[in-house]
Amino acid sequence: MSLSELISGALQPVLDLMPQVHARPASNEWGVADSWLGGVKTFSGPYLHIPATTHVEIYPKAEVPVDTGLQTLTTADRKTVAVNATAIIRITDPVYLRASVGVEEWETWIAMRIRGCVQEVVTGHNWSYTLDKGEGFIEELAYSELYAFGVEVERLVLEDVTECIP
Repeated sequence: MSLSELISGALQPVLDLMPQVHARPASNEWGVADSWLGGVKTFSGPYLHIPATTHVEIYPKAEVPVDTGLQTLTTADRKTVAVNATAIIRITDPVYLRASVGVEEWETWIAMRIRGCVQEVVTGHNWSYTLDKGEGFIEELAYSELYAFGVEVERLVLEDVTECIP
């Protein structure tokens, strides 16, 4: 550990008590500040805060792709299938998303919720139904589940929908 790292580590708690200006979020981003005194709120310009008492995050306003990863599931007619879903989502209420999900890992949380929707549809229906109408049904289910948390599902695409050998 160098001397400069030692000094900066010792001074960091003092610097966290001094007011700082957080940069203005880009036009396609939400700024969210969580303060002990003021609660959670959004901002669009430069934001003056004290880092020790206020946590600042940036959320995207634009559409964001969320890949759920490959799942191996068994359908209602006992076929083993591999399914991967990718969703295009848009955050409509970052304050509510922040309050519901927590500070970090919102993308992972959304991916897990969509994975649950995929699993519910694929395991609850026959393979032929999943191929024909599953994508639209999963999209509607995911939209209704995530809309309550300030997230809209713009589009959901099933990729790698194949029957596999267990």
